[in-house]
Amino acid sequence: MKPIAVIGHIAIDRIITHGGERQQLGGPPTYVSLITNLLGAPLRAATKVGGDFTVEYVSELGSRGLDVRSSIDNSSRTTRFILDYTKAERGLGYESICSPIEPRDVEELPEAAIIDPIVGEIPKQTLEALESQVLALDPQGFVRKLEPSGSISLHPWIDLDLLRRLSVFKASARELRLVTGEAGWVGLERIIGLGVDIAIETQGEEGANVLNYGKKIVVPAYKGETVDVTGAGDAFIAGFISEYASGEEVEWCSAVGAAAASAIVETIGPSIKVSRGELLDRAEKIHSEINYL
Repeated sequence: MKPIAVIGHIAIDRIITHGGERQQLGGPPTYVSLITNLLGAPLRAATKVGGDFTVEYVSELGSRGLDVRSSIDNSSRTTRFILDYTKAERGLGYESICSPIEPRDVEELPEAAIIDPIVGEIPKQTLEALESQVLALDPQGFVRKLEPSGSISLHPWIDLDLLRRLSVFKASARELRLVTGEAGWVGLERIIGLGVDIAIETQGEEGANVLNYGKKIVVPAYKGETVDVTGAGDAFIAGFISEYASGEEVEWCSAVGAAAASAIVETIGPSIKVSRGELLDRAEKIHSEINYL
């Protein structure tokens, strides 16, 4: 498979559930690496971690083909998030934010790159320096705002210059509304109207809606056990772009994305228990159940 890049911070997450607390690796590159490693797509990350990032974490990511040794900034602390699942709607906070990703960090990236910020770590000048021809965006980190209290709020976001450069846009329904003012097909049509080739709205257990040159594609979710939804969106775009960069059709890319998301949510933390063959079997099943509107 062709190599791809992911641009965004790796994080250390503190997860709070009714059963207690745990600490684990997080951030988009962590979850993207699980899928690219499984599918056999070489991955390069434009990211930053701090001097507090442990050797064990470096080794864990390295085992998935993600070398972050050159991304360590010893003068900074790693981005640390708090994810609270004891509330009706997931609470999100932060303890520290690592140094931003700079233009020099995105030099000579592969042809296909996923822009996947966690919260405000990719300045405009870095986006402008990107030279990858196939750009995919998950805007989750652009619609988030750091509050002085340590919480993270959501707010509308738009960057027409960036959106017009995209090949693929993927967002949850809530994120899509924050970018376009509308969720659903109306929101996707607004993204396509900017010149984006493919616009995707993920809907969790309801699957995903995909709009591609006027074709409305309804992608079902794989029906399995859900124990931890963290990283599902990152897994979806990783699966999609891994296939898309190799020239696969949009329906197949979407099916692999949905299968990748299903594999992430059935395990606790950044881990995956299915084999490549099992993942592709899931994708085949999802592909066979795709509908059109």
